[in-house]
Amino acid sequence: MSTLIEKVNVDRLVRDTLDLVNTPSITGDTREVSELYMRMLQDAGCTVERYEFISNNPTLVATYDGGGAGKTVIFNGHMDVIPLTHEPAFVKDGRVYGRGTCDMKGSLACIAEVVRVVRDSGVTLPGKLVIIANSLHESPGGHGEDLMALVEKIDIRADAAVVMEGATYECSVAQLGSATFEIAIERDGEPSHQLHTPSDTPHPITVAAEIIQKLNGLNAELEKEYIEYIGSASYFVGSIHSGQFYNQFPNKAELVGVRRYAPHVTFAEVESEMMDVLNRIAERNRVRIGLDLKKVRDGYRIDPNDPAVASLTRAISKIRSINPPLAGKKLVTDASIFVNALGISTLCYGPDQRSAHGDVEFVEISELELTAKVYLQFIHEFTS
Repeated sequence: MSTLIEKVNVDRLVRDTLDLVNTPSITGDTREVSELYMRMLQDAGCTVERYEFISNNPTLVATYDGGGAGKTVIFNGHMDVIPLTHEPAFVKDGRVYGRGTCDMKGSLACIAEVVRVVRDSGVTLPGKLVIIANSLHESPGGHGEDLMALVEKIDIRADAAVVMEGATYECSVAQLGSATFEIAIERDGEPSHQLHTPSDTPHPITVAAEIIQKLNGLNAELEKEYIEYIGSASYFVGSIHSGQFYNQFPNKAELVGVRRYAPHVTFAEVESEMMDVLNRIAERNRVRIGLDLKKVRDGYRIDPNDPAVASLTRAISKIRSINPPLAGKKLVTDASIFVNALGISTLCYGPDQRSAHGDVEFVEISELELTAKVYLQFIHEFTS
């Protein structure tokens, strides 16, 4: 295996990352980058099926049959990127810069390189590699719709899966669920001058403040419940808007935020709890409060004693010379879809993502190399 690992071609990894990053793929239209990645996988030796369950958002399923009758491992990554502008991709001081370098086109390049290394070595792989590249990951534009359609309509089976982001120095075995919310508060009547508005008129901003205070109280309760490997669930308000002028009495207000919930809690339970809180506040203040709650992903938990967990921890230890702890994640990955919809033990691993969603995004070239090597070592550990 050590000989195989040393065959990882770093120049090729960088070239593929640059090509992928320089191909536009904002969430909602990934046709161009999917064509490029499909050719890349085919050139590496994969057979590729292309599905388009949602218009303009292809999903690729590539298979590399190693010739053995052993285990099947899925490697998953998303091709879409967030809609924040970035200068064209470039290489400088050991880094590749550009939108999508670490989130997560670099990972897509890594697994393509892994397949090439296995093919070119001529070794018989005791099993199959399946690479699934999806398009609708980044919220609010995407909520995993194409990946959900894939697992519902196509027979996908595997012994383990690796989502190629979300962890670098640990082995993740759990993840919080996530749902975005928009709360709309509205009173009767039109906006009016502060001094010409009856004193008993409900004030949407005051109601918004009451909602925030209530959510803060719920946060205090959530913090009392420690979720193993993760920490605690939470409410977070990231935006509030109301009013157009300093002395105009508004008739509307809006809160936008995110609810992160425990793996054992369902989206329906989260929605019911929020509606109950908001209905009580609406009745007390004589206003209408609407809730638009959208699930990003449910949470999940896998058995920490699963063979895939042991295989990944060994792989990270051998390649990075560290002892990776078991951990849980609050951020959103697509691992929950494989765990909850298919019952596949799913891990997260990819290059360091500390610049993801930043104004300047980059990936260390050394991280690309180490990630490809960890994937190779994991395949050997798990399928042998």
